[in-house]
Amino acid sequence: ARILEGLNDLKDKYDIIGDVRGIGLFIGVELVKDRNTLAPASRKASEMVNRLKNRGILLGADGPFNNVLKIKPPMVITKEDADMFIRVFDDALLNMKNAG
Repeated sequence: ARILEGLNDLKDKYDIIGDVRGIGLFIGVELVKDRNTLAPASRKASEMVNRLKNRGILLGADGPFNNVLKIKPPMVITKEDADMFIRVFDDALLNMKNAG
């Protein structure tokens, strides 16, 4: 719930996040070029996977257009880990936005 809440807060901050969904520790973040058309942002999803990998967070891109970030944290995740994940995810999105 803590990660979903944090990601939904980021959805309000970044237009590239088209949807956040999940149950338990299986979470998906859909990246889109435009929230109205829901055009998939496949390249940006791949870029996010690499940006997060460089920061020590492993996740993958999935879905028909490979634009859904698939987040599956370990069962032993702590509140501090969840908060750190949201901070790093936020920073990666901000840096990607500033990079163009």
